[in-house]
Amino acid sequence: MRLTVFIVLLFSGVVQGQDLKNVQVLPYKNTREIVPYMKGMAKDLGVKCSYCHNMKNKSLDEIQHKFIARDMMSMVKQINEDFMTPMKVDAITCWTCHRGSTAPPHSIDDKPKPHEH
Repeated sequence: MRLTVFIVLLFSGVVQGQDLKNVQVLPYKNTREIVPYMKGMAKDLGVKCSYCHNMKNKSLDEIQHKFIARDMMSMVKQINEDFMTPMKVDAITCWTCHRGSTAPPHSIDDKPKPHEH
């Protein structure tokens, strides 16, 4: 079974580091580079890949959450470049505000809200 999964992944380009299409904000060039980042982002938001992506063709721009995610990634990048790096402190991530939820809590006492899918 594991061998079958590996062979499928190998020929699908995931293991090989297939070139990416329609990446607009992130600096990654292939699946080997972007997959760990995307898995972390999904965990930070408490979602699965299908929250933003058409799983048959991830490069398509047809899910509104993908546009929101791009805006948020641009915001995080800008904050890190303008403030965190010059202050020599740890970079922020999606987790900094979202804490495992698509809707960030408004105060430290708020519980994360489940995402609407």
